[in-house]
Amino acid sequence: MSERTFKLYSPLTGEAWTWRDNDTNDFEDNEEINGYGLARYADEIEKAVKTYTENGAENLMKYFDGSDFIKQHVLSAVPSVEIRDGQLYGCTTVQVDEDLPDFAWNQLVSYLTGQYSDGWGEGFEQREIETEDGMLYVHFWQSSGFSFTIEEAEPAQKYEITDIAHPKDPSLHRIRALQQVSETVGPGTLGGYVQSEENLSQENDGSWIYGEAICCESAIVTTGAFLTGQARVSGSALISNEAEVGGQARVRDHAVVSGGTVQEGAVVCGDAVIRKNQITGAVPLVEGHATVMGTVAGAVYLAADAFILPGTTVDNPSTDVLAINGTHARLYSIEQVKPPKTPER
Repeated sequence: MSERTFKLYSPLTGEAWTWRDNDTNDFEDNEEINGYGLARYADEIEKAVKTYTENGAENLMKYFDGSDFIKQHVLSAVPSVEIRDGQLYGCTTVQVDEDLPDFAWNQLVSYLTGQYSDGWGEGFEQREIETEDGMLYVHFWQSSGFSFTIEEAEPAQKYEITDIAHPKDPSLHRIRALQQVSETVGPGTLGGYVQSEENLSQENDGSWIYGEAICCESAIVTTGAFLTGQARVSGSALISNEAEVGGQARVRDHAVVSGGTVQEGAVVCGDAVIRKNQITGAVPLVEGHATVMGTVAGAVYLAADAFILPGTTVDNPSTDVLAINGTHARLYSIEQVKPPKTPER
């Protein structure tokens, strides 16, 4: 199941106390204002909400003691404010692992209404928010006309395709991160080249294309996998599940790499499959000028001119490493085998 994000909008009202004398901090009588009037002070109110909510990270679900179903499926509910159509609204961002049935939404809305009337909201409305005009108090709940409007938020894009074309193929363009993808890839970081958004998942799954690497045609990189160096993935190939393709490696046709590392000048093509062994969880390392057209799984090391023919399966069920270098095959202990090269990211 993939996470989904919903925004629950609710009305805001406030009381504005304007300065009579700035030197003595005397106030004139207060004035009640609605969401349109509060929009003028959106920055000050947003800052106050963030200060009150652990810099915008407070999860109201930590106070929830209702049904186990909601505890299981509602991951977070974070209060904030947002301007819509010139009016400032309360905005509760709710993350779930699946859309909720009506009974669960009803229970959640009832709980959040209670938080705004007697819990979190009651505490916030007592906070003074200083503005250039005076002092402001903001109410997330009202005794009449209060309700939530529920809208599903569009998933945030992980990256954009820039106008920077590949020097040899103008159909390919560099990508630029729009959010934090990994420790080394933050917003604004340039990546490798794609032909369209079909080539790299927009999900927040850690997958990325680094350096001069290319993914094009109908191929895709997804679920934590990444390309480095000058690797090229094409055709309708699939790179997934934290697999790594780097160096000058080529993965094309209908090949699937769902585990392990393919690097240097290796080629994975046809209907080839590179994956982990289902028992040991070990994954292959394919490098040198090895070519794979069959299936390789488990702790298998292919190097030199090793060639796995179509229809052939090499699946090592042991934790030792089966090394095939083109002239011979041998089983090594894991301590005897060099680790894969660290990819250049």
